[in-house]
Amino acid sequence: MNYQCFFMSILKNILAYSAGKIPSEWLFNFGNPAIINPFYHTVSDEYLPHIHPLYTPKNRSEFTKDIDFLSRNFEPVDINKVYSYVKQKKLPEKNVFHLSFDDGLREVYEVIFPLLHQKGIPATIFINTAFVDNKELFYRYKIALLVDKMRKKEPTPAEKSEIKKIFSISYLQRDALDKTAILLEVDFLEYLKKYRPYLTTDELLDMKKKGFTIGSHSIDHPRYTEIDEPEQIRQTVDSCKYVKETFQEPNSYFSFPFSEEKVPDAFFKAVSLQTDLTFGISGMRTRNQGKHIGRIDMEKRKEAQEIIHPLFMKHKVLRFNF
Repeated sequence: MNYQCFFMSILKNILAYSAGKIPSEWLFNFGNPAIINPFYHTVSDEYLPHIHPLYTPKNRSEFTKDIDFLSRNFEPVDINKVYSYVKQKKLPEKNVFHLSFDDGLREVYEVIFPLLHQKGIPATIFINTAFVDNKELFYRYKIALLVDKMRKKEPTPAEKSEIKKIFSISYLQRDALDKTAILLEVDFLEYLKKYRPYLTTDELLDMKKKGFTIGSHSIDHPRYTEIDEPEQIRQTVDSCKYVKETFQEPNSYFSFPFSEEKVPDAFFKAVSLQTDLTFGISGMRTRNQGKHIGRIDMEKRKEAQEIIHPLFMKHKVLRFNF
């Protein structure tokens, strides 16, 4: 047995558990300053048929509490400032946070942007280029709509089994969802037209003009472990090119759809000339010589302190190599 690794594992778990009991003022001021990158998809007080069957996003009140907690303990910065830290290979003078939002959903403009703009907090919107202006619908959101329709009445045991099967449909099997939609009389195009789940180009341009940054989140949101490397590169490079040309962004920032887990180093090398920074969901960890940055999933059913404290403690443990 490697006793050093065993001891480190126990120590990290103890410190992570203890993090929730340590005052924020002490924890966040311990050691060198840090950059955290919290992210969300949407915020809503209403039931969203294309999302709620998948997970429950935070409402306005919960999101506001998160932002107030972050603002008390960290200084907000835009993504270009994060990029400057990476390029200069230096830490900020104080703890900072950068907010981002994946998928380019309508509530970013209607709910999130007004609140953040009033507070002077910048953010980045990572968009799927195929979905802008409600041209197409993410296959997982199609799944949600189908499940929502099936749950309108109490499902039979057989229907419950079908719901489980629908949830397991992958990106590569997504054509099956259109066939199921016909059987269930769910019209995805009508939903796009009526409910407008995605941001429009004009809305994105308006937010960019007022301080937000636009980044790419792939073309149509595949799970990168399900597609081969040429398709991974195409999804990344083409979406970054679209964002740069459409929104005149000087830098290319990309966030992985789903997760960066198991994406090989060869991918990062292949897209290095087309991306300035890439982002994942690995908390506070970095990769690719600091050019790939982990983000913190804030859509768990917890308050910001409960999410960030343990991650921050683990980061400090790793950094100081206790």
